[in-house]
Parts: sequence; structure tokens; C-alpha cells
Amino acid sequence: MKSRKWTIGAVVMTFSMLMGGCGKEVAKPVDIVEGVDKCDVCHMNVPNDHNATEIVLQNGKVLKFDDIGCMHRWTKEHENESVEAKFVRDYLSQEWVNTDRATYVYDKSFETPMGYGIYSFKDKEAAEAFVKEKQTGLVMSVQELDKHTWERSMKKHGKHKGDSESDQHGSKDDQHGMQDNQHGTQEAQQTQN
Repeated sequence: MKSRKWTIGAVVMTFSMLMGGCGKEVAKPVDIVEGVDKCDVCHMNVPNDHNATEIVLQNGKVLKFDDIGCMHRWTKEHENESVEAKFVRDYLSQEWVNTDRATYVYDKSFETPMGYGIYSFKDKEAAEAFVKEKQTGLVMSVQELDKHTWERSMKKHGKHKGDSESDQHGSKDDQHGMQDNQHGTQEAQQTQN
């Protein structure tokens, strides 16, 4: 009698465990629709390229970003949101990769839509080979990326509302440099005349 109760209990427990694991689908990234999808932070169009990133919320809503820096900003501004998964694109193949499994390379000279200069790779070896080939860049794990300073290159990019003071300071430095350069050009022209 005891063995029969034990067998029934084991069957019920096994069935419960199997049913519990079958109820929820694994979060997956969705296709980018160029010309339609806009970044959930900067509201720029999201190109279907290696810079695109996505967040899947627990309610199933998918947020799209044109730059990993925008995804980082959204995450910091919405810390209480229930995020199911985050995805980046592999720089070489443009495959979607879970952020926790990717390796990142940063250099301020790397061009990205909002100037954060971070590329994602599906494996560390590819990231290291990229840095070796370009002879520049810092390879980072997802843990190191979380501690990253998230500074933006101001060369070709606008500013997000609420950017950090260091970004604003960099912008002022760029403006001063441009003014100095213009002043030097005017002096050179006057000397020639």
C-alpha cells in the first residue's frame, strides 16, 4: 500500500513539474521594420543593422532601440519594469544574441547611431579578433558593460534630453574647439590679405 501511494505521488509531482515548464514560451526578438520602427528613447528610425537592440517585457511588449546606449538609458530610467529578455545584434552576422551571452567592444571612434561606440559580438573570440584587426577597442563582458561610463562621441550626433553633464561638457568643449578653429581661420585669411 505504501509503495502505491509513493508511486502515485511521484507521478503527480513529475506531471506537475512538466506542466509548469510548458506554460511559458521563451522570449524572442522580433524583426525590425525599417521606416516604421522608432527607437523607444530617441525616437529615431531603427535601421535593421548590427546596432539594433530590443527589450522584451514580461507582458510581451517589445521595445526597439537604434543604439545599445539607448537601451541602456531606457533600462536605467525604468528600473522597476519587468524585463523578460534583452537582445543585441552580432556585429558580423547581425544575428540576435541575448545580452547576457554577448561580448562587447567599445571605442569612442566606433560609429553608432547615437555615438555610444559599442559593438556586440556573439562570441568573445570574434570580438578579440575584431579589436586585433582594427588595432583599437576594449573588449567587455556584460558585467563590465554594466560598469561602463556610457559616454557619447559628439562628432556627428545630437543630444538626448537629459544627457549627463559630462556629455554636455564635451559638447561645450567641441563648440569651443570649433570657435577657436574658426577664429584661427579668420586670422589666417586676414594675414593673406
